[in-house]
Amino acid sequence: MKFGYMPDTHGGPYDQPLPDRERSADFAEHLVREAVVAEQSGFDGAFVPERHARTETMWPDPLMALMAMATQTSTIQLGTCVLQPAYYNPTHLAEQAALVDVVSRGRLILGVGAGYHEGYFKHFGEPFEDRFGRFRESVDFLRTAWRGERFDWAGKHWQMSDVLVNPRPYQEEGPALWFAGTTEAAVRRAGQRGDGLVLLGFYDPLEQRRRIVDLYREEAARAGRKPVVAQLLDGFVADTFEAARATFGDLWVDEIAYYLRWGMIELSDEIRSLGDATFENLQKYMVVGSPADAAETVGRFRDEMGLGDDDWIILRSRLPQGPSYEEALGSIRKFGDEVIPLLR
Repeated sequence: MKFGYMPDTHGGPYDQPLPDRERSADFAEHLVREAVVAEQSGFDGAFVPERHARTETMWPDPLMALMAMATQTSTIQLGTCVLQPAYYNPTHLAEQAALVDVVSRGRLILGVGAGYHEGYFKHFGEPFEDRFGRFRESVDFLRTAWRGERFDWAGKHWQMSDVLVNPRPYQEEGPALWFAGTTEAAVRRAGQRGDGLVLLGFYDPLEQRRRIVDLYREEAARAGRKPVVAQLLDGFVADTFEAARATFGDLWVDEIAYYLRWGMIELSDEIRSLGDATFENLQKYMVVGSPADAAETVGRFRDEMGLGDDDWIILRSRLPQGPSYEEALGSIRKFGDEVIPLLR
């Protein structure tokens, strides 16, 4: 199994006042620092999300973040988790991604999704209702553009002529394209056309996640594609369970409550109301505790989901409400130095 870390592009609490330039610069420096520490601590990758038009989002462009990380690291994979190509000009996106791959000497993984946040589409003036068609067309365009040949494009959503993406990606076939999604259609699409499947965390039961993984692997096998599963998990590692819970537990409960209040995640048989979002009900879905506790939790996800050597667990230890930057670095080091060896 491979292990990634997510340097979250949220640099402060939800709806914070617009940060001043020094605070923004400090956060930009810290975001890159998390990737550097992850590499030093034995992680295999660093993955950044994409968000826009929010005061807590203090680094909205994921490819620029990866470019900065590429100049400060040398071994870890660098990925988006995930980018929404439906509101990008595909030529610009193809060029930017290829350049990150060149600068990193072939370490880019482009995680992509159709997009769920209508506000981001409004921010860029692009049609939310066309997101699925634009997503599919963009994926086809990227793979064509990365061949390094001139071409014309007459698609439904974009029309371009005499396109040439130069330099072409460092990786011969271009960066891997991981597709995000949990609906049956999205999972089948990932198996048929993607190079990987990205699954979010939250509180989906492990047996449900296993069904998704099995469906994805079946579709990938039919399409002759090599399956890769990347599971995102939130959590914090400290010397003791009590210390980890005190630092992170309530913050993650608050994060789940925020998503529930805004309707961004659905209720379940286990979490039937906002009142059910308690630490006791959610603990088994987060990685929280000592190194031994964390290894046991990750091992349970690995075994019950059927994850193998080529699959990924991607950890996030810093949420909008905290913990502090230094505490997050401590969790990264402890997971890399003490948890990963237990799992390997």
